[in-house]
Amino acid sequence: MHKILTLSFILGLIALASCSGPEKESTPKQNWTPELDQPSELAQIMRDMHEEATNRKISLEQGQLDPTLSETLFDMITAHPTKPHMKGEGYEPYAKSFIGTYNQIHTAKEVSVQIEAHNNMVDACIACHSQFCDGPISRIEKLYVR
Repeated sequence: MHKILTLSFILGLIALASCSGPEKESTPKQNWTPELDQPSELAQIMRDMHEEATNRKISLEQGQLDPTLSETLFDMITAHPTKPHMKGEGYEPYAKSFIGTYNQIHTAKEVSVQIEAHNNMVDACIACHSQFCDGPISRIEKLYVR
């Protein structure tokens, strides 16, 4: 009799647990959007510079000087990278070289001079990225004005 009561009790618990509430829908919510990681300070500066360089390339290929001057890129020396190794020893000289080249773009008074300065800037980007973060190099190479 004791075995029957125990078995009945266990079966009752199983039945109760299986009927405890409505099943959750397995379909995703309609208004759900995933939370994406925010880029680091340095990654955002790099993205902004790439967009600016892309726009400058278009202007220069149309024979027009590009007056755009980004102030945020001057923060690249102190900006936090995505991963610490992406900004190691020797990064600061590369960044300062880039800034110097970048300034040459904005002192140019002729399209041909600005094209040369722009291409030198692309070279500076590639030089740094070959040391610290080589992933975007193929994307950077597309910024050359031919």
